[in-house]
Amino acid sequence: MEIACPPDCGWLRSSNAHPHAARIRQQESDAGMVVPLLRGLDDSGYEVLMACLSAVVAHRKGAEPPPLDSDLQEAAAALAATAETAQRGVLYEHQPEGPVAARLARAMSAPLAEAAAAGVKRLDVATALAMRRVEAEVKQFRRQGEPAPDAYLDFLGRVLKPRLADAQTGAPLSPSADPVLAPLEGLTGPDDGPRIIVP
Repeated sequence: MEIACPPDCGWLRSSNAHPHAARIRQQESDAGMVVPLLRGLDDSGYEVLMACLSAVVAHRKGAEPPPLDSDLQEAAAALAATAETAQRGVLYEHQPEGPVAARLARAMSAPLAEAAAAGVKRLDVATALAMRRVEAEVKQFRRQGEPAPDAYLDFLGRVLKPRLADAQTGAPLSPSADPVLAPLEGLTGPDDGPRIIVP
């Protein structure tokens, strides 16, 4: 059960000051997975990655059946292939084979379509790079032992958190505001827009 504690809650301060050992291990593991996901991405690649992964987390909450890591890998590969084809001047939308992965790919491509409609040009290179990174990271993660079939998606759910206030003004964000992500401490990246945090 989760309770929205006020910042001055004594129990909350105590748990943050002395986190459970399992929670510390989980945070360290998550931090180790975030770094290779972001390493080497330019601003455009970073923004594409954050937009698509935010869409993954939002889609997963209401999807039936919920997607698995293999669906994420397949959806990312299809989006990357579509972007790579577009770089060659051919407009062809590659589709994942599975219906769950296809629904996930549509959800991931929605923010890219919105950006294109708003006048953002030439996302193909950034999309291809970001989606190949997601595909590779999921594949690498799945090679480690025998994690649950949706363990990588669980990781994304833990590290992608909504920002509660505007970074510039400190004003609280309204519930209807576009979701944005809080920064990950210790990593460099763009000064505005989506971010990843390790809770």
